[in-house]
Amino acid sequence: MTARRQKNALTPLIEGAKESKADASREKILATSQRLFARRGFEGVSIRDIAEAVGMTTASLYYHFPSKEEIFVAVHGCSLEAVQREVMDSIAGLKDPWDRLEAAAAAHCRNFASAERSGASIAAEYYEGSLAPFRKIMVPQRDAYERLIAVLVADLRLPAAVDAKLFRLQLMGALNWLPVWYRAGRGLSVEEVARQFVRNFRRGLDPDYKAKRATKKKAGAKR
Repeated sequence: MTARRQKNALTPLIEGAKESKADASREKILATSQRLFARRGFEGVSIRDIAEAVGMTTASLYYHFPSKEEIFVAVHGCSLEAVQREVMDSIAGLKDPWDRLEAAAAAHCRNFASAERSGASIAAEYYEGSLAPFRKIMVPQRDAYERLIAVLVADLRLPAAVDAKLFRLQLMGALNWLPVWYRAGRGLSVEEVARQFVRNFRRGLDPDYKAKRATKKKAGAKR
């Protein structure tokens, strides 16, 4: 039986489904809207802006999505899925929990700090105003990704006095704020900044970190 895409405009294509002309147009709308939302935010983009960028009339755009809000929510979900896939790819093969968290942080910021990718369209908490009715969709989209980060944090051997949830929120807050102040070409790359954030935490929370660093230095000195 051939897989079909569900009718809800916010539902992505089911894997294995044959892409129709309408599906291709929808994907083009989402890709274009993602770039616009990342650069200008939700309020800074109009339906007319999206239609012109895609190269279609507003009437044609409304055929695929009934509102700008539904376009944004679809972009929100697709972007988070893309970040999650990249994080999963980045940690594949890494055994040390801190190394996995470091790689995940780098992948996260590589996406969030890019004006061409997920960027501001995800980092901003757009759950109020005209998007408030879509909160029941957007919050689970966000939570699905944050559960992955929570699993990575849970694998760490944190001191008993450290609250794992608060640690995760503190780290994610720092990573999500990075796009606000980071400027490419000035010092470290965005990935290295993210890795440094995790290393700073690790120096104070991983009891084996100093021992591991010392062992590596001794091994290097013998060569």
